[in-house]
Amino acid sequence: MEDLMKKVNEVYGWSVEDGKPKPPKQNLPQAVKDRVDYFREMVENGLTFLGLIECIFEDEKPKDYDWGATKNWLPKSKEFNDWVGCSQNMAQLVIAVYLIYGEGAE
Repeated sequence: MEDLMKKVNEVYGWSVEDGKPKPPKQNLPQAVKDRVDYFREMVENGLTFLGLIECIFEDEKPKDYDWGATKNWLPKSKEFNDWVGCSQNMAQLVIAVYLIYGEGAE
């Protein structure tokens, strides 16, 4: 439950500073950042945002992956799976916030 609440705060923990919205702080394990960054590089070659999320969270290489991929498939690590745990939907939201806003507040 603690891991789920941490993810909830990393999505919905917005604040206001000097009248401006401030995104929540992302405190992702390095294995998660590495996986996100690996697939994010393909966005420059046409991978869509939803395709990026799909690649990050897929257990196995999608059947059409090789059609447009510019990198080899990267299997999920144990560390990544441990971070996702049983809350994949919330983990996807955390990654979406991370992709859009970065790591957030210091």
